[in-house]
Amino acid sequence: MKEKSERLRLKSQGIIQAAEAITARVRDELPAHGGLQAAANRVVATAKEAETVSRALRRPLSLHRFPAVFLATALCLLLGWLYWRFFLVSTLTLAIPERDASELRQLVSSAKRLKFRLVATPGSSESCDKVAAGSVDLAFVQGGIHIPRDLPRLETPSPELVLWMTREGKPQEQIRRVLTSLPHEGSHSVAQRFFADWGMSDQVEYVHLWRDLADDTDFAITDDLDAVFVVKDPATEKTLATLQRLADAGFRLQSPWLGVRVQNHPYLRPASIPAGFLSRDRSFPPEAVESYNVATFLVAREGLTPRLLHIAAHVFDGKPVSIAEREFAPSAANASEIFQGIEAFLGILVYIGIAFLGLLGLEMFTYRKRFHELNSLVSLLSMLQSNKDLIGVRNPATRGENLLYLSLCSDLLGLVSATSGYYAQENASLVFNNLSEMIHLRCDNLKINIQLKILHALIDLRKEAPLLGKGPDAASVSYEQLAGEFLVVEDLDRSPAAMEPEYQPEEPNIGQEKTSSTGSADSPGGENLPPD
Repeated sequence: MKEKSERLRLKSQGIIQAAEAITARVRDELPAHGGLQAAANRVVATAKEAETVSRALRRPLSLHRFPAVFLATALCLLLGWLYWRFFLVSTLTLAIPERDASELRQLVSSAKRLKFRLVATPGSSESCDKVAAGSVDLAFVQGGIHIPRDLPRLETPSPELVLWMTREGKPQEQIRRVLTSLPHEGSHSVAQRFFADWGMSDQVEYVHLWRDLADDTDFAITDDLDAVFVVKDPATEKTLATLQRLADAGFRLQSPWLGVRVQNHPYLRPASIPAGFLSRDRSFPPEAVESYNVATFLVAREGLTPRLLHIAAHVFDGKPVSIAEREFAPSAANASEIFQGIEAFLGILVYIGIAFLGLLGLEMFTYRKRFHELNSLVSLLSMLQSNKDLIGVRNPATRGENLLYLSLCSDLLGLVSATSGYYAQENASLVFNNLSEMIHLRCDNLKINIQLKILHALIDLRKEAPLLGKGPDAASVSYEQLAGEFLVVEDLDRSPAAMEPEYQPEEPNIGQEKTSSTGSADSPGGENLPPD
């Protein structure tokens, strides 16, 4: 089994322990250097502060998580809005009568970006009860049914027609038995209002057998039946067949005239039934009849969201699109709308980016103070080490003290750089700015300078110059130092080649050669000494 490899990570405890150890060495070995002691204490404090910041970064609501969370949330919301606006197909439950409103069913089935789950009900009264109870989202309710005032509603484009038929030769004031639909449904409710306006409520008896008459072709139409009052959609074949049977049984289509009282019923719209409108051979009705259309309402439940209400308002938009609606003529107005849409979309992306960068800047603002403190520590250590030189120092005690001083400064710089790296390790967003990189570069450059100082001090200068002065206190300097001092006092504008003596060939002098070889009488020992 291969051991699982762990990532190399800095630990704050190690940095703190190393900083405390250096602080103890400064206190014990260099007690006279208060500046270095203060710098070491501050390095310990910054390391502990880095550990505190690291613990805060692990919190779920830490500041460094805000930019990423904001960006992810903004993009998710943008994608969600695009899906909701252009691709989402909503599903709504819709209560609709089983037998009526065939055109409404066709419109519902052809609606775009809408999906309906149909709930069949016996009539409009049951549909209204379901939507009022909240068991369905929408319901088709025929006019004449009481709808609670707090329920939003929309009038549909497919009203139903009032069909009022009386037996031939039967005056309206003698009508007693009226065939209608189910009790308290649309047809029955509208019939009650009509007969109330006619002043016939007390003399009319309702026979609720319209469904039996429409379903059973063998249903017998009795002679005691005086009239038929229903509100139906005449477009269905079953309704047309039933009306034809009633016409064959001696019933004639009449006008349910209300006069000015129609204003008391806002769901009624005047309508006209043309001659022959209800039969193939144009014989029924034999002449045009004035009647009324009864509006049908799409009622929404209470608490339906505005978005679903908006979708419900377009439930009747399923009609075929005409060529005029699909045409597109390039024009300045159309181009302006397109560019405005593109500009709005790009503007959203730009604002998201600006907000993201702003949050990043807010996070960097909180770290800037800490990195400025690290930068100040580097400057302090640079100033402290600049006063400790090793070249030219011959006192062993002073030389050893300065060497230890520089070594501890180098170690403290390494801990400052490690603290900066620890910040970047715990918060990856710091990698995208140069705060941490600046600290690393300054620490590395200063450590190299200190190491060069130490390296120069360790070089063994083999050539020593003669003692300057006399006595035991005479200083010994190297030839290199003497050469340096010579170059300083001489004319620095002269090049090294110009500083060398020019070679001039001498004329051979035999007398002088002999004198030189045998020596001079003034020179003891016969030595040829150079002239003073």
